[in-house]
Amino acid sequence: MPGKKVVVLGGGFGGVRAAITARRLLPPDYEVTLLDRRRRTYICGSMPLLIVGEKEALKASRSLGQISNRGVNYVETEIERVDTQRRSVKARAGEFPFDYLVVALGAEYDWDAVPNSRAGHSFYDLATAQKLRSALSGLKRGRIIVAVASTPYKCPPAPFEGAMMMRWASKNRGVEAAVQIDLYTPEPAPIPVAGAEASACVAADLTRSGITLHPNAAVKELSRDGRSAAFTDGTTAEADLIVTVPVHRMARVAAESGIAGGKPWISVNPQSLETSIPGIYAIGDVNVVPMANSRPLPKAGIFASTEGDVVAQDIAARAVGGPRPTFTGEGYCFIAYSGKEAGRVSGLFLAPDKPKVEFEQPSLKGFRAKERFEQDWRRFRL
Repeated sequence: MPGKKVVVLGGGFGGVRAAITARRLLPPDYEVTLLDRRRRTYICGSMPLLIVGEKEALKASRSLGQISNRGVNYVETEIERVDTQRRSVKARAGEFPFDYLVVALGAEYDWDAVPNSRAGHSFYDLATAQKLRSALSGLKRGRIIVAVASTPYKCPPAPFEGAMMMRWASKNRGVEAAVQIDLYTPEPAPIPVAGAEASACVAADLTRSGITLHPNAAVKELSRDGRSAAFTDGTTAEADLIVTVPVHRMARVAAESGIAGGKPWISVNPQSLETSIPGIYAIGDVNVVPMANSRPLPKAGIFASTEGDVVAQDIAARAVGGPRPTFTGEGYCFIAYSGKEAGRVSGLFLAPDKPKVEFEQPSLKGFRAKERFEQDWRRFRL
């Protein structure tokens, strides 16, 4: 008979969902423990609004301590090592043996992969977003460059959303004509995972907003002062503010555990999210799930949340009986165009032949749906 200890590593979308759902489905004598070094976490999807003053940090955060009210044992600690043979996690707070392990450690940012990127700006965590917000508030004229370093990265619409929000904010401040915005991406078009039609719509919307798109051009280096950048297409550009989307890597603890087998991300069974090691699962940004078109499933919070539910249901089915669930890849991502309108990319991303994805044009209804999504996250409904 399997043991009764479930350990979840990471308190993001997937980890929290896995822990809460496992606690709800498993009998009381099962222990569900979640480890994360940060008690307060922030939703990345709110950062494009935060940088232009449309969102405050408190409204983009939640405290992991609240999951204790759901019966989950939350431990605020630095995770040091995963021993898959002994089936134990070593953390500063002690040893945590497991029978089932959910690796939900997300992606880490490799700021050094693009030389001097720290001299520029970003909005992919709270600290960089707050720094950018301060810089944007004082910009009355000049050039802004938004530059993606590589794929994959969290929330595929984010760079385009960030550029749109900065354009909208400059218009509100009456400096639209004096502020130029350029967007560089290594991909051939915006959000190609959404399909050709949706991608063309977003590209047209960028142009209509006065944002110049530079496809097939990843940022590879910034100058020491963060005011000029070199790109993989051989071009260089100068700007008052250069905003980069950093290179994403698998979390160090996950990489050192050996679960990924030396690969960039952890491969999993696409239906159960279980790794090659029985009873060990990987969900969210740390894993890779291939779609029918051979592209990886986007790294987005809604997928991590759904994966967390699936993994918890799978653990419960194995522990106490019942049908095994299947991850279908149904999900969505919002893209705000302003403080009043948002579009949405949604669909069945793991459809057998190819991803079935639609783009909903930006609207007030879409923006309110984005707000409800973030409220649900803060209230631990996602």
